[in-house]
Amino acid sequence: MELDGVHHIGLNVRDIDRAEAFYTEVLGFEVTERYAENIRHLMLASPGESPGAAKVHLFEAKDLDMQEALATLSGQGYAHIAFGTTRQRFPKIVEELKKKKVDFKGPLVMGRGESVHFTDPDGNSLEIRCQRDAGPNIMSP
Repeated sequence: MELDGVHHIGLNVRDIDRAEAFYTEVLGFEVTERYAENIRHLMLASPGESPGAAKVHLFEAKDLDMQEALATLSGQGYAHIAFGTTRQRFPKIVEELKKKKVDFKGPLVMGRGESVHFTDPDGNSLEIRCQRDAGPNIMSP
């Protein structure tokens, strides 16, 4: 089997309009498709998307108890989406998150990367990560 990578990651959100604003205005994604089937949903991609880059597919679930759903997915915080960036762009991204008043944890050095952790308006766990310079494989708060 030969795969090209992850095509998309699906997330439930309670308010698709609020989620779209967050993912486009804060994280810089672009809406590539809108669907009007039984439930509202849309596909997002990074601008200038490279082959094999994952898209984010948001599904509106107005009545979903997000706290319960997220706790079911992961009591330890392992269910999350990690977006990648370069070492050079990482400091600018951290500053953008501050400017856009996104409450985040980090930057944290974890393994061979450095990252910041935050949630979208519905509580989905997100991470922005870059490779760090060579050195020991460590984790620090």
